Amino acid sequence: MNQKVISIIYICLTLVAIGCTLLFFSAWNSGASVENQLHGKFLKNFNIDVCEINKRKVYISGWSYIPNQDHTVTKIYAEIQNGKLLPISSNFIIRQDVSKLFSDGKLYKNSGFQASKRLINEKNLTKKIFIVTQNENNLSYVAQFVCK
Repeated sequence: MNQKVISIIYICLTLVAIGCTLLFFSAWNSGASVENQLHGKFLKNFNIDVCEINKRKVYISGWSYIPNQDHTVTKIYAEIQNGKLLPISSNFIIRQDVSKLFSDGKLYKNSGFQASKRLINEKNLTKKIFIVTQNENNLSYVAQFVCK
């Protein structure tokens, strides 16, 4: 192959890589809001360690668990001033401290979560967040927290 063909292939692959990066970034940081239709039982066992909401980002870290349930999924939502909710991408983290404090050291070790979202279009967020923890049967437990 000559140098011109290699250069064209390089440019095309670079453009594909940039396009994929932008696609993943926009999917992860989607600004789509949802109607506030949260329902479920009251979530009693939770704590928010860090709650930062400003014009550029939302960051929430903490833990939640449902008694006697090892496997749960936690979703985080921030309230927009129009009453809708903004889903905040979250992932679980291991919390041995919670597990040791509330069980025998094995149950609830996956109770931690971190949720973050970069705000591209400025959202008028209230300081209110919702923690929704679901058990293996998709039964939801909901808690509300107001960030300071």
